[in-house]
Amino acid sequence: MKDKILTITIAFLILLCAGFVVWLLFAPKSSGYETIDEVTAVQIIKSQFPEMKGYPRDQLPPTSIRMEKSEDGWYVAFVQEGSGVPIIEARCFLVKNDKSILQRKYIPQDSERVGEFSVKECRVIENAVGGDKDEHGCIGSAGYSWCQEQQKCLRPWEEPCVGNSGSSRCARENCHGLDIKCGSNPPKICTELYEAGDKCLQYAQCGVRNGICGLVENTSFTQCKTCVQHCINENKDNSQNLFECESTC
Repeated sequence: MKDKILTITIAFLILLCAGFVVWLLFAPKSSGYETIDEVTAVQIIKSQFPEMKGYPRDQLPPTSIRMEKSEDGWYVAFVQEGSGVPIIEARCFLVKNDKSILQRKYIPQDSERVGEFSVKECRVIENAVGGDKDEHGCIGSAGYSWCQEQQKCLRPWEEPCVGNSGSSRCARENCHGLDIKCGSNPPKICTELYEAGDKCLQYAQCGVRNGICGLVENTSFTQCKTCVQHCINENKDNSQNLFECESTC
């Protein structure tokens, strides 16, 4: 009887030790550092790279800051926009929770290969474009829309849809704000007064589809608008926090 109890006890201890070893091998490892937020990640980069302090900027050429969460911090890209969709240059970083920084090289693409910019990979994902052709063959994700007057696909910011009268038929009518109005009367002069959300206007595109002037669906504008609207809702009474939050959009 004693031998049986001893055997059971030894087997139990062996199983217990085996379970402890398995837990040590596969238990989640903690980095030992507190998780940093988006604002902190941007501030860390700007403190070590003063040339990044001018981001974001709405004056030509416009610049933006794009971010994506990583397992141990944030992927951050300081992007210099082109005249429309193309990206002129990007400086990419990985800011870890221990506040260390890794720089990542921007991989340029052919200017005609337009797609979604991946902050993590620091390049334009080409296969994001081309699968959304409309009935005229215009690729909306690349910014093209159908111009009935000229009977062709075009990008409104590169070539306005002009009829026989020679006047622009579809363009953005408002200088500020996130609620885009498209029509035939774009403003000739816009005030320099900056409003929250104005940085998103660089992505807004108006175009004519099926004879109707309207906002061209654009993932970059939608993401920017959603982010800025969240900042506005969370910082209604604190303009400084609002613009700090907006800078991360």
